[in-house]
Amino acid sequence: MDTFDISYNGRGYRNFTAEDALAAGVPQADIDEAQKGTRLKSIKDECRKRIYEQASAETQMNMATAAAAIAGKAAEDRSADEVTLLSSTKAALDWVGVMRSKCLELAEDPGTDFTQEASWPECPPEVVALTEQF
Repeated sequence: MDTFDISYNGRGYRNFTAEDALAAGVPQADIDEAQKGTRLKSIKDECRKRIYEQASAETQMNMATAAAAIAGKAAEDRSADEVTLLSSTKAALDWVGVMRSKCLELAEDPGTDFTQEASWPECPPEVVALTEQF
């Protein structure tokens, strides 16, 4: 049984089911909107979890610091490994963007199981290799 929080007509309803909210006089359209918001929050939480499973906050900070240090060099002074790190960091940022976009897509279809691996974009191999360095 899925519960959600909703405010209607100046009253707050916490941990209500759709049936309870209807019985309390909350219109179906408001219930649908609240359920959609609850689902989107759950999907965003799942997205965040998956991103941090790949790269913890510390890993992300270390990657950003390394990329910033390398970016401060003239392009012709960068080693091949440094160029790879920069391109992999860009790929990581792109992947995070795709993951976040996927949240909105998943929220549109309440029938999609967003907890399944198949629902999410695969992390690119160069990003996996990068995060393993840190």
